[in-house]
Amino acid sequence: MHSYFLAGLSIRSEIMLPELVPLSPSDAEPDVEICLGPAPASLPGAKAPFPEAQIADNEVLLNIPKVGRYLVRAGRQVLIDPATHVEPKDLRQFLLGSALGAIYFQRGFFPLHASVVVIQGNAVAFSGDSGAGKSTMAAWMHARGYPLLCDDVCVIRFDEQSGPLAYPGFPRLKLWQDALDAFEVDAGELQRDYFRADKYQVAVSDRFWIDPVPLRHINLLQYSDPGSKPRIEDIKPAHAVHLLRNNTYRYEYISSLGLTESHFLDCVRLARSTAVHYLTRPRDHAAFAECQRLVEEQMA
Repeated sequence: MHSYFLAGLSIRSEIMLPELVPLSPSDAEPDVEICLGPAPASLPGAKAPFPEAQIADNEVLLNIPKVGRYLVRAGRQVLIDPATHVEPKDLRQFLLGSALGAIYFQRGFFPLHASVVVIQGNAVAFSGDSGAGKSTMAAWMHARGYPLLCDDVCVIRFDEQSGPLAYPGFPRLKLWQDALDAFEVDAGELQRDYFRADKYQVAVSDRFWIDPVPLRHINLLQYSDPGSKPRIEDIKPAHAVHLLRNNTYRYEYISSLGLTESHFLDCVRLARSTAVHYLTRPRDHAAFAECQRLVEEQMA
């Protein structure tokens, strides 16, 4: 068995998960157990929020063609039934994505689709649609000395005294080929994304923050016309609630898990306690220096 740490959870796994932060082995009961074994082909009476998923009560079944089945139970266990000849990296990719996404919802966490860096001991998130540049913005900030907290998924938990806390994710960044070119990183032996051949996983070996930190700013990324200057605009909490719902990781789970009301209330709490902004920039990578300046001004 292998032990790891993720989003404040201790994880014990039958398979190696090199993407995660190792944890010293312990006899204590883990928060989440990952094991191999036969998983059912379907769940009786299940709802299907998307073609590969079924949800019944507090169980989520993922059936990924040519990869395997993942049965996620009550936020405590993931049972993996691998397909024949599946590559271990492909098996891990869906485990660390959609399967753990189900774990977060089952445990009452808020998984925001965002990449996060730490500035002055606070979390600053970059969110937005796929391709908006979340990971690229975080990679730019990380290359200039700011620790990475997480990429792609930011797990948020609410603390009565500190407000929303952002928890560490994986020490890696998922970058498109154009971002690698801009940062002069050779794709070489980097692991490719299962669905997107020109997206790669880049390990972060230094300046990775391993403790939860208060979430102070959420920047929703969007593109502007070429030649325009980057700008930041504040978003009122009432409008931010809608945007936070739309930028929740694996939002498709919410209704089938019976979490519509509780998730809406969490969006309200987050919008009231965290500054939410639009960060608008042209697609040109040269604009990142000005984006960095604007983000640093937020923390002044």
